[in-house]
Amino acid sequence: MENKGYVLVIGAANIDIGGTPYKPLIPADSNPGVIKMSYGGVGRNIAHNLAMMGVNVKFVTAAGDDALGKEMIAKCESIGMDTSLSKIIPGASSSVYLFINDETGEMELALSHVDIMQNITPEYIEFLSDDINSAEAVVADCNITHEALMKLKDICKVPLYVDTVSVSHAEKIKGDLDGIDTIKPNLLEAEYLTDMIIETEVDFIEAARALIDQGVRRVFISAGPHGMLAADKNHMTMVDRYPAHVRCTTGAGDSAMAAIIWSSLKEGSDKLADPAKAANAAASATISVDPTIHPEMSSELIENIMNSHTIMIREMEID
Repeated sequence: MENKGYVLVIGAANIDIGGTPYKPLIPADSNPGVIKMSYGGVGRNIAHNLAMMGVNVKFVTAAGDDALGKEMIAKCESIGMDTSLSKIIPGASSSVYLFINDETGEMELALSHVDIMQNITPEYIEFLSDDINSAEAVVADCNITHEALMKLKDICKVPLYVDTVSVSHAEKIKGDLDGIDTIKPNLLEAEYLTDMIIETEVDFIEAARALIDQGVRRVFISAGPHGMLAADKNHMTMVDRYPAHVRCTTGAGDSAMAAIIWSSLKEGSDKLADPAKAANAAASATISVDPTIHPEMSSELIENIMNSHTIMIREMEID
């Protein structure tokens, strides 16, 4: 077993099927457009991005022994992920994520079938305890069960990053963030976790404070056109977005989370502003292409975006 030097990611690996119409969607009708299939899943996407950023990754997921599942695991290995700790479930169908964008590439609707992730049980998390606590950091997405997440919080002694995935999945950690190092909710997820309506900059500050009061050490809230609010107990920073031509927003949050982890592991990195800048750079690259993973994602790409553009970074007042 390796001692340090890797990030362990626990989460879903899906077959992604996505469509983008040529014209504005007409509800309850057949809309001409482009349909593509790729491999996704929040955990898998984070792991994929991390591997492309040069981070050693151990990826833990559950997949079926069907043809698509086998091909998906093989693809993970070809990228450089270690999947030896993943569970292959005989006779099970692998996860599928189905999404429809609007004509601009913004996601309009999505369905996820990730029931197979129930095989990542609290007992299996306990079995992985040595691998978990030998990592530099652990990342979990909320596709795993509440019970597995709670077990992970209990046994994890290294920084634990949790991706909320969606409002429905964020229910698993609402009000129980103690023991989590870092979360990165989007606007809707932050509203759900705090029972707040977030409309103004002051609202973002109050929401970040509320999340930290629930026990998380750092929070990065995707603030849409406002950029990203990064906060810990003593500091809050608003970091503007980098310019980008939007083609597809699916996967942007996953690349942002990977960039937060990558930046946080760098020696000498400011632990709020630098990860937020890296997250915005990774997201801007991802939304500029159709695939959910930028084909040229790398630490160099992130650094080039950050070095090529000057953006506003504002320290926020904490009462």
